[in-house]
Amino acid sequence: MGVTKDDPIKALADSLREKKGVPWSSAKLEAHDGDGHHVEYFRGKDFARFFRSNPDKLNQHVPAKLGKTTEDQIAELMMVFMRRKLVRKTDRKFKKPKPGKKRLVKFPRTLVPHQDGSGWTESAFYYYTYDRPTSIWYYVATVALPFLVIAACLFPLAPWWVRMTLVYFLMAVLALLLGLIAVRYSLFGLVWIASGHSFWLFPNLMSDEVSVFDAFAPVMSYDKPKKGSRTQIAARVLTLALAAGTVYMLYQNTPDAEQLAATAKEAHDSILDYLPPMPRRRDLVRALARGRALVVRAALPVVAAAAAAAANGTEMGATSEVTLPKVTLGCGANADGFRL
Repeated sequence: MGVTKDDPIKALADSLREKKGVPWSSAKLEAHDGDGHHVEYFRGKDFARFFRSNPDKLNQHVPAKLGKTTEDQIAELMMVFMRRKLVRKTDRKFKKPKPGKKRLVKFPRTLVPHQDGSGWTESAFYYYTYDRPTSIWYYVATVALPFLVIAACLFPLAPWWVRMTLVYFLMAVLALLLGLIAVRYSLFGLVWIASGHSFWLFPNLMSDEVSVFDAFAPVMSYDKPKKGSRTQIAARVLTLALAAGTVYMLYQNTPDAEQLAATAKEAHDSILDYLPPMPRRRDLVRALARGRALVVRAALPVVAAAAAAAANGTEMGATSEVTLPKVTLGCGANADGFRL
């Protein structure tokens, strides 16, 4: 920590990796021999955009001089990072879009060393050469992880109401996410068919390039279409016809409400079969006491026969036979508790 405080350039590089810093992603950096390792990287465009929006941070490390523009300051700062070997220049491996795609992905999954490893290029990518600074949440997660594993292992022994609460909570979260996805696509379809505009609720929700919390930001996005696009108008009309036909077919083949209720109850009961109630302590104590009594009752004839054999001077099991009563012990569990 002391090294970072005494090194303003390193502290600036660390701050760029925070949540409000320069957007970044992870990828595999392949070497010329085919081997590689995973790195965290950012786009030169995002780096330049960040410092254009935060000129104060830029002026703190690269003072503005007469005749020097903001673009010159950004290029100079990047050169400082590269001379300090905090970042290195890289490039995407695949230069053409995937089949069926019109544009390249924003953050590629595979990188290769840049042909021109020196110099500032806004269209290039730059990866960090050192590990991310450890935050307090890393230590919290390290301590909490063993307890979570133990809790998961002890889940079958948890009280019945705890298990059912967790099951219903997870079902509610799943229903909320599925409902949100359905509303999201429904709104997009309605707005796009009616006006041709693209309206997305939580546009990053289905993206695999952002974190869980960033998937819910921004709340919405709105884009206007290009004017005079006949292809889009034909696509909207065709989509409307297909959607109307699908809705009509679903309406004609809607299952009966009683059948839906019965299916839902059957699914609910199947879940309960995997979570049988634990026996109550009172019922368990009673069952154990009853079992002890049955064992004692079964042992009494054996003791009596042994005493009689000793009185007659014979060895039990050698010259005499003792018939033991048959005692059947059974135990099980039902919704009311434990029985024996």
